[in-house]
Order: sequence, then structure tokens, then C-alpha cells
Amino acid sequence: MIGPNVWKMWLVLICTAGQVIPDKSVVFVHYDAYLDDRKEPFDSTRLRRKPFKFLLGDGNLIPGLEMGIKTMKKGELSRIMVHPSYAFGEMGCPPRIPANAEILYEVQIINFITGKDAVEFEEMSPEAQKQASFEKIVGVYHCENQLATDLFRRSMYKPAISRYRHVANLLQDFSVANEEEDKQRNGYLLKLYLNLSVCYLNVQNPQKGLIYADLALKLDPGNVKGLFRMGKALYLTGSYDRAEHYLHLAKKQNPFDKSITQAIKELEQKRRVHKDWEKMFCQKMFGSGETKLKSDVTFEEPDDFVMCIEEQIKEFLESDEKEFSFPPSFTESQLEVVKYFARTFELAFVSKIMGTEKINKIAKRKCS
Repeated sequence: MIGPNVWKMWLVLICTAGQVIPDKSVVFVHYDAYLDDRKEPFDSTRLRRKPFKFLLGDGNLIPGLEMGIKTMKKGELSRIMVHPSYAFGEMGCPPRIPANAEILYEVQIINFITGKDAVEFEEMSPEAQKQASFEKIVGVYHCENQLATDLFRRSMYKPAISRYRHVANLLQDFSVANEEEDKQRNGYLLKLYLNLSVCYLNVQNPQKGLIYADLALKLDPGNVKGLFRMGKALYLTGSYDRAEHYLHLAKKQNPFDKSITQAIKELEQKRRVHKDWEKMFCQKMFGSGETKLKSDVTFEEPDDFVMCIEEQIKEFLESDEKEFSFPPSFTESQLEVVKYFARTFELAFVSKIMGTEKINKIAKRKCS
């Protein structure tokens, strides 16, 4: 029971309906903390523009504030004057907080996620976790998925990936008891795979984005988000024909989606550029009939391709250009040819994803 001297004053500014926050919930709050009648707070999440997140009941707050928050609901805004014995006590927290200070908190509950199952699961031994019920695993999923989604919305993609993958592995490894549990699990996994796919696309890793989009489509072949993300991942890896196939399937499912329409326009533009390069490539290839391949290295690509790359690089060396780019659609075996001649002529080689663009290029090294 809360003692009579915990709060000297409690004023509810915004009253809301709904559930009181359960213990072991992950809570997101905004607060301003004041000393006595001072007008400026000594601590404020609003000034930092970032809500404070904590596990209710874990002892991360001063006792008086935690006791107060336990009685609140989502959206509620209150002012709480906390007695020194339930705040920073006789010692205070110099230099900001003097001894025996009463603290006025203006606190609002932004959101909370019921995390009891996730907390209890983490406290279990590995053996007990293997024996956990499906209901417990589902509870862990709901908590971890919401936390990961919160990270995603704040563009914190790598931490979000970690949480999404953690709970996806739990669900994948769990032995379901019947078809109903299997159907439910697949529904959760579909959401996780789609979320992981878009996260990997945002961190410029389309190869893994492709893997998770493919896993999503294995569960739901007509899923429009899965089709779209598969198309985006293929486009970023230079597989234009396959990308076009999946993007048009997505557009057929959702013809008015602006993101899908824009992706198709970008793909068509890239393909036009690629066709122009292929035309130039063929002209150079047929114009180099007398060129002999001098390298004894064995490549997977045909000799005509190797000789054309060698000629292009030699022309680049004789030019005033500092960089020379190759098409983003080049395969790994084609890039091996480029890498070989880059080493031979002491050039720098770069292959990476920047934004939505795959870059393959060589560059002249600066003179020391």
C-alpha cells in the first residue's frame, strides 16, 4: 500500500480511459522535473525530444514516481509532487538536487507494451525456455515486435534487426502442437520477415533483404509487400528482369500504390541506361577482333568479354578521367575480370551500395 506522505500533491491534467499499466511493462513517458517553485525543469525528456523508456517494476525510477506511474493509463497527463523520502532523500543528488528536496513531476504516458512474458522468458534457464508454452512465446513475440517496430520508426534499423531476428528464431525453433498453432506462428513470421526485409534494404544490404522477402513469399506468395520488397532487392542487386516481374506483380495487386509506381519508373530508367551501355560494349567488342588475350588467368567469362574489359581499362588509363564505372548489373564472375585488371594496372576497385544505387567502379590511385 502507498503511504500517505508519498505524494504531497497529485493533479490529473488529462484523464483517459483504458487499462492501468501492468507490472513488467515497457513504458514510454515524457516528463518534466522541477525543484520547489522554479520555472525551469532540472530534467526534461521534452527538451531532449526523446521519451524515456523503462521496465515498470525494475527499480529504474525513484520510488515515488514509479508508484505514481503504476496508477496511470496510456495518454494520461498528471502532476505529482513527490516527498523527499520517496525521491532523493536526505542527501539529495548534488549539485542539481539539494538535500530533502520535494520533486514536482509533470508526466505523461506516451505508450506501454506489456512485457511480462518477455521478462519472465529471459529469466528462465535455457532448459526451461525450451519447454516454454506457445502462449509464452507469443507473448515474447508481441513485446519484441513492438519494441523493434518502435526502433524502426526512429530509423534505428540495426537494433530493430536484432530484435526482429531474435523473436523470429524463437518462433522458427518452436515445435508447435497442432495446425492452429502452426498457422498462427506463420502469421507472426510473415510480419517479421517483411519487417526484416525492409530493414535490410534501409541499411543497404539488398542481398539479405532479398532472402527475407523470399521467406515471406514462401508463406504468402501473393503478399504485395513481399512482392514489392523482392522487386526492390532484385533491382538493387542488378537483376532487372526479375525485379520487373515482381514489381509488376505487386502493381497488379495494388495498382494505385505510389511507391510501387515510382520503383517501376526508376527500374525502367536504369534499364535504358544499361541498354545504352550494352550497345557501346558490343561496338567495342566487335571492333577489337585483332586484340589478343595476354593473360594466362582462367576466367568464367568468355575471352571476348575479358578482352573488352582490358581494352576499356587501357583507354581509361590513357584518359584524363579519374574514375570509370561499370554497370550495376555485372555479375560476380564479371567483376572478377574487372578486379584482375584493376590489380594488374594498380587501380583501386570499388563495389558497394549507396542509397538505391549499386556502384562498380575503378579509380586511379593518387601519387604519393
